Amino acid sequence: MNRIIDVLIKHYGFVLIAVFLLSAPFMYYTLNHEFFNHIDIFFDNDDPNLQYYKQFQKTYGNEELAVIVFKQKDIFTPDNMRIIRKISESIKNTPGIQRVFSLTEHEKAWGSDTIITFKKLVPDKDLSPKELAEIRQIALSDDVIRNNLISPDGTTTSILIELMPFKINEKKRDTLLDVMDKAKNIARTKKKGEAINLRFAGVPYVEVEMNYLSKRDFFTFTPLVFLVIFIIVFALLKKASISVLCQLNLLLSLTWTVGFFVACGETFNMATVVIGPVILAIAVADSIHMLAHYRKLYVIKGQDHVEAVHNAAKSVWLPCLLTSLTTGVGFFSFITGSIRPVKILGVFTSAGVFFAFVLTILFLPASLMLFSSILKRKNDRSAHDSAKTVKESRIIFNLLEKTGSFTTEHRKFFFSLLIIIFIISVTGITKIKFETNFMNYLPRGNPIRQDIDFIEENMGGTIPFVMLIQATNAGNAFDTTIGLEAIEKTQKDLMNMIPQFTTSFSIADYFKEINQAFNGGKNTFYRIPQKDTDILDFYEIGNAEVLDRLIAPDRMEARISFQSRWDSNETAKRLNRIVKDYMHKNLGKDFTYRFTGLSSLYLDMEHNMKESQRTSFTLAFIIIFAMMYLVCRNITLTFVSMTVNLFPIAVTLGIMGWLAIPMDISTIMIASVTIGIAVDDTIHYITWYRRNRSHGKDIRPALLQSLHDVGRPIVITSVVLFLGFFILIMGTIKPTRAFGVLTAFAMFFALIGDIIFLPVLITIFKPGK
Repeated sequence: MNRIIDVLIKHYGFVLIAVFLLSAPFMYYTLNHEFFNHIDIFFDNDDPNLQYYKQFQKTYGNEELAVIVFKQKDIFTPDNMRIIRKISESIKNTPGIQRVFSLTEHEKAWGSDTIITFKKLVPDKDLSPKELAEIRQIALSDDVIRNNLISPDGTTTSILIELMPFKINEKKRDTLLDVMDKAKNIARTKKKGEAINLRFAGVPYVEVEMNYLSKRDFFTFTPLVFLVIFIIVFALLKKASISVLCQLNLLLSLTWTVGFFVACGETFNMATVVIGPVILAIAVADSIHMLAHYRKLYVIKGQDHVEAVHNAAKSVWLPCLLTSLTTGVGFFSFITGSIRPVKILGVFTSAGVFFAFVLTILFLPASLMLFSSILKRKNDRSAHDSAKTVKESRIIFNLLEKTGSFTTEHRKFFFSLLIIIFIISVTGITKIKFETNFMNYLPRGNPIRQDIDFIEENMGGTIPFVMLIQATNAGNAFDTTIGLEAIEKTQKDLMNMIPQFTTSFSIADYFKEINQAFNGGKNTFYRIPQKDTDILDFYEIGNAEVLDRLIAPDRMEARISFQSRWDSNETAKRLNRIVKDYMHKNLGKDFTYRFTGLSSLYLDMEHNMKESQRTSFTLAFIIIFAMMYLVCRNITLTFVSMTVNLFPIAVTLGIMGWLAIPMDISTIMIASVTIGIAVDDTIHYITWYRRNRSHGKDIRPALLQSLHDVGRPIVITSVVLFLGFFILIMGTIKPTRAFGVLTAFAMFFALIGDIIFLPVLITIFKPGK
């Protein structure tokens, strides 16, 4: 490898041309990236639960509803009905909209024992106060309309919008924004009464909001991390030219990574949006070690410029390769999980780590050679720079030396402290909860989140909870009284048992309404027909669009749709347990059931997250352990090193448990990311420790000398990593903010582990030479 480095540095001009030629296509793809957040992308295409959900959508239609809600003193006024009608009619004609449900679009069964028709609840005309009073009475007494389209007090109304399935995210975004603009423009035309403040919510709006916030965060984080890294590197290395070269190397690493990501057909989402800042924070470590070592050889030791470049590259390539491999393994271990965006993040971040290493070995030495005339110090400046640099290095070394001396002298105390911290942290880890509902990822101040809270307070739940009931034989199918009564009982009992369920609808409700219409609208006939022949007749006269959403074509499967409030995953799991216990006790052998819909997928995501975390961290730990053994060449030293690298993970996860910070789509990556990154500084430390021991130094002097050799770069990289990740706190998506802050503190704890606990454990267990 040393011969290769000599050749590359000798022909540095060709190296730079090759690097920039390779960067051109990556830059093109980087400029054409996209953002997409949808529940589908968080599952593998062959995931059975996702496949079942897609089959459900094919059979019953798209359940993703956008919602427009507004509140007035009384919805049943001519002005308000006119506004609802105009919004509904305008939205119906919007490309990408399949159906619209509202007070003015709702069709109700009317008739007698011989004739039945379906007419709009609110006729398409101006209505008198008397007519509106009658409509109000009908709407508020109708179980289907109440809480779905009108609040029980008659002050809040919903317009439900069913979207066509979208394969292209931009079309869904454009459709929803078009709906929002049309509705707002119509609402502004109201001349009498109070002004209308429209609220927009539902899963599609949450998805579009996530796309917008992810994009905004990406373009906020990446430049900020880039700027912070430059400031820190310049402040610590005290050389503007070297700091600029470091930034150029980071920019190329970022461009190669993002360009490769986009070229492979991937899109950014709330998980992968952190690729940019993460790559910058990781890539800077190799750059700092290369440039810091070059500056040490050139400024402090007085080597010739060319000699310093050669020696710096030869000294750091191996530890940088090892740290890149361990970091890459930490991220690549995500491939074993079942959350697709996390797997994608792992694959492409590990590729980015490889790109950063290659560019550090190729681009930085070549750039140092290209700008040698700028970097060469003048004779009258060199002495000053050298003395100043030596003084600064001495201050840092003295601090590290005092810390190392103190901790190793009091090693029993610090060893006991380490054990206590592990115990407290593990206790906290057992308290960690999971959260997968995208709505809870929005901060409280977000407009869509505020609209969701308003709707749940005034109307009801916004999360669809779908149950499919299957008849096991034709005698209990859902064209019989027995089948419909089973649905009615299940629906009624669950609504009474679960306060989070705010509304429900099924084929039983629909046929009860038709039966009531056949019997002159009498309330006593709002019930399941007692004859199977009547039910068959109802199938013939019912609205096909409604029936298709409620019953399978063979009538052996029926859908019950609940709208639910969702506080957290723990609440959802408790609801699932209640429903399962009830269904097990009451359905018997005549029926089976299955959950699907978004609420079910959210819980499936939690299961996948747990599996992903367990498998990815286990794989990362095993591979990194093996690699650390190759570095340490001693099993005791390997265990000591891995213990130190488990320390920041345990403390960080323990903090999550004690502070009730949930594990979500981003924070699930903390353990594998931390062990992959934190081990880098440990490798540099152990590499120099083994060198010093091989030169005949005893354990304690070798540890202190190692702090002198790599303590400064370790501190610099740790500070950069801390600030680089901590910048994510400025994000607008809660998981991203939590991931940034927690990973930043994990980097700080990793520094504590390397500076304090690693020397302590080595002096206690005394691994062989």
